[in-house]
Amino acid sequence: MPTLSQIIFGVGDLDAATDRFRGLGFDVLEGGVHPGVGTANRVIPLGDQYIELLGVVALEEARASEYGVSLLRAIADGDRLVRWSLRTDTIDDVAARLGIGVEARRRMRPDGELLTWRAAGLDLALADATLPFFMQWDRADQYPGLMAAAHPNGARRVTGLTVAPRDAERFEKWTAGADAPLRFPADAAPGLWSVTVETAGGDLTLGGQTRA
Repeated sequence: MPTLSQIIFGVGDLDAATDRFRGLGFDVLEGGVHPGVGTANRVIPLGDQYIELLGVVALEEARASEYGVSLLRAIADGDRLVRWSLRTDTIDDVAARLGIGVEARRRMRPDGELLTWRAAGLDLALADATLPFFMQWDRADQYPGLMAAAHPNGARRVTGLTVAPRDAERFEKWTAGADAPLRFPADAAPGLWSVTVETAGGDLTLGGQTRA
């Protein structure tokens, strides 16, 4: 069964975004660089899930990649939610069911360790932020949600992702059988609207609507 894995905030300045999330009580860890696409990330581990802060660190390289161009376009008006993913152990079966391809992905951690995983549906998620893409990590111990973190606010897990699908029928097919705390706003424009995290002081909702 696919489960909620990551929720990605696109940010214009990784350092500023890190300071902002630390100000909210999150422990924000160095992620690493995505080779060849001009981006890097920071990670907020939540065990079975994680929040990712994604920013451009090499502008010309980003402008030459679909991944980088998509991020630059999404954050042109400011930081916002840009994508989300579901984690699976059967990505080939998922891809076959949906008629999509699987690609190898990688990221280099600051300590030099290469993280590798397989992704499916990322190109479609770049075009429609409401659709999740799928990930399967080559090594379970490299899953970013498991990184050691001590959140001053006591953050534990994501309890809600508010999304207004652009194509309801396709969205239902994409998320069939998934274990994800999805919320659907009434009469909202298509997009990702907010993510809610359970903390020691109660639920904390982080806004960041992005156009689908």
